[in-house]
Amino acid sequence: ELQKLLVKRSVKKVAEARAEIILCVEHDQLAHMCDHDPKLIWEMLAQVHRACGLGTRMALRWKLLMATKGMMEAMSAWI
Repeated sequence: ELQKLLVKRSVKKVAEARAEIILCVEHDQLAHMCDHDPKLIWEMLAQVHRACGLGTRMALRWKLLMATKGMMEAMSAWI
């Protein structure tokens, strides 16, 4: 019985999470909501909206190259 209760609760939480995501997105993004697993939906949205062009990669590389450790910051914290 405990196992059935946990499965029911799990199914309910997954459905609630999916519903919450669906309610928060705009109408144009509903095409990405075809899966029942909210984790997969979230990953799909992240992949679609993640910037991945040349400018983004160059900006990230520049940020890495120009990173400096603060005077009061420990080396282990900075790394």
